[in-house]
Amino acid sequence: MTARRSVLHGSLLTGAALLAGACSAQEPEPEPTPTPSATPSTPERIDGSPTLPQGLQESQRTVYRYGEHPRQVSDLWLPEGDRRDGIVALVHGGAWQVGTDRSNVDNLVADLVGRGWPVLNLDYRGVDDGGGWTGTFTDVATALDQAAEAQDAQGVDASRLLVMGHSAGGHLAMWTAARRRLPSGAPGSDPRVVPLFAGSMSGVLHPTTLAASDPNVVNVFAGTPEEVGDHYALGDPARLVPIGMPLFVLHGLADDTVPPSQAQEFTDLAVAAGDQVELRLIEGATHGDPLFPGEPVWGAALDWIEASLG
Repeated sequence: MTARRSVLHGSLLTGAALLAGACSAQEPEPEPTPTPSATPSTPERIDGSPTLPQGLQESQRTVYRYGEHPRQVSDLWLPEGDRRDGIVALVHGGAWQVGTDRSNVDNLVADLVGRGWPVLNLDYRGVDDGGGWTGTFTDVATALDQAAEAQDAQGVDASRLLVMGHSAGGHLAMWTAARRRLPSGAPGSDPRVVPLFAGSMSGVLHPTTLAASDPNVVNVFAGTPEEVGDHYALGDPARLVPIGMPLFVLHGLADDTVPPSQAQEFTDLAVAAGDQVELRLIEGATHGDPLFPGEPVWGAALDWIEASLG
């Protein structure tokens, strides 16, 4: 993978965390999710070839499956030797479609595990393959809750979990961090695991405003905001603020896939609601730049991860 370089600039916006009532919205019938289980099997990419992040060994992975679909799975990667205290959960992007799986963030997995961090790499079903509304959402919620299974089986601390996502995964990471704000019975409500920190890189953070120009948003929500407003009320993280934990929002100003205005809109709403948000708008950075370890864009995210979990 060819390295990409960007000029790094940043800004910081913060607000004191506040409590607010649960959001009110029509409550669609939630999709049932199977009980998670851990198996020592080898996962496969969409094309059937095995995936192994560079520098890691199969013995460092435990696979947690939560359904029969090949994408209903997450990998727990453990460092060799000493472990740092906490878990980093990663959520891949790919426009919520079937063409991208968790191997998309293999380089980030390898970098974090090499630094001593346990990593839970989440996967989920895409639109038109069992995902969309509500399957993609309930899959990510269930996959993140598997950190509780990992705590019991592997001794990692699920109470010190940071979730970070890229692109569509940025949306899903922020949404799953906000799940305790959902009314009981909504898709993804009543979480078993609540992160301490949540972050987004190049993320779709206010899908309600992006739906008019992005058909991928309409597809994952199964309609426009005018047609299915209740879906957006329950699935748009910008409408679930305050999320109630320190947040990180990174976006490249040269991103021509997801507009940087998504980062600013979300940050403005979150700060106004009382959330603490670190906003990093990076001059010259493109949509995919956060996926390159050793480069300044991922470096900004890595600095925040390490400063947050310590």
